[in-house]
Amino acid sequence: MLRLLSALVICVWAVPAVAATPQGILYDCNITDKKDRLYWIADKIAIVALNSGEVMVSDQVILRFNDTPLAAQISRNNDRKMTIRWTLKNIRNSNNQHTAAFEYTATLSKKTNRISVHASPDGYPDRFSGKGSCTPRTE
Repeated sequence: MLRLLSALVICVWAVPAVAATPQGILYDCNITDKKDRLYWIADKIAIVALNSGEVMVSDQVILRFNDTPLAAQISRNNDRKMTIRWTLKNIRNSNNQHTAAFEYTATLSKKTNRISVHASPDGYPDRFSGKGSCTPRTE
């Protein structure tokens, strides 16, 4: 597990070398199309999907508020797509606004490796989104 988390951190910081993940797939994702340029959707997201069914996710936003990658839940996983969800808790932004939870959903097309990410803070009407592509890595 430590090896996979190391790969996750390396991927998020865009270092060219990526560690092998023989027990699953590391999705190295670049979010290039954002509807809002705010930082709630990261430019780079790493998703590690283990063969055991566990999923870890990391990006600049997670590391800023949580310091370590987060466990995510798979809500759909079939031949066409995988949808995962994760929650950042007790967030306070630079304007001192607080939310108990920031809910994220990412949907990855397995055929095209395209990804869409949506985020919404509990208690606020805002919704943030972005799209991009992922490179699956198994070595």
